[in-house]
Amino acid sequence: MFEQVALRLLEGAFICESSSPEAFRWLSTENAQEDISEFLDKIGRCLAKTQNDQAYYVTWKRIGQNERTEVKRIFASIKQTFRPLIHFITLCMEAEKKDISPAPGDRLEYAMLLKAVTENAHLLEVLREFGMMGKEFTVTEASAKGMLDKVIQQMERWGYLVLVNREQESYRFTGKLDYYYQIIDFLMENEGITDPSSQEQEDMPEQRRLV
Repeated sequence: MFEQVALRLLEGAFICESSSPEAFRWLSTENAQEDISEFLDKIGRCLAKTQNDQAYYVTWKRIGQNERTEVKRIFASIKQTFRPLIHFITLCMEAEKKDISPAPGDRLEYAMLLKAVTENAHLLEVLREFGMMGKEFTVTEASAKGMLDKVIQQMERWGYLVLVNREQESYRFTGKLDYYYQIIDFLMENEGITDPSSQEQEDMPEQRRLV
C-alpha cells in the first residue's frame, strides 16, 4: 500500500474516502502518515490535508526559486477550473432544489440531473453555457445528454467526481472539492475576491500556504 499511495500522491492525486477508500483509511493511520512523511521529507515534500480532513495531498516543504515556476503552473491550472466548477455546483444545486452546496461524499445521480436539464429550460440554458468556458466542453452533439456527458467527463478528469455505480450511473463528489472550497475561502479572505476565475495570484508567500 505504501508504494501505491506514495506514487499517487506524487502524481498529484488527492486521496479521499470517495475515490480511494482503502488508501484513505490506510493513510489515516499514524504509522502510515509517519512512513509517507519520512519518505516525502527526503525529496522536499510533505503530506497535507484539506481543511476538513476530507483528502490527503502532497505539497512542498518550502518554496524556493526552483519550485516557483511549478507552483505558478499548478495555481494557474487550479484557477482555470474555478468558473466551470462553480457553474457545475450551481447546476447541481438548482437541479436538486438545494440551498447548500455539495460536500465530499455526496451522491450525484446522473439520471436525475439529465431529467432536470431536459425538462427545465433554464437548467438547459445553464448547461449550454459550459460551451463558452473552453474547448474541454465543446461537443459535436448539442443535445442535453451530449452536453451533460461532456461536463460530467470533465469533472471526473479534474478529480471532483468519481463513478461509484456504473449500472445506476451514480457518482460521488470527492475530497478534492474540500480543497476547492479551501482555496475559495482563502482567496476571498486575502483578496476580497468574488469571482476567483478572473483574478491573478502572484503573491508567492500567500500561494505557498495552499500548495
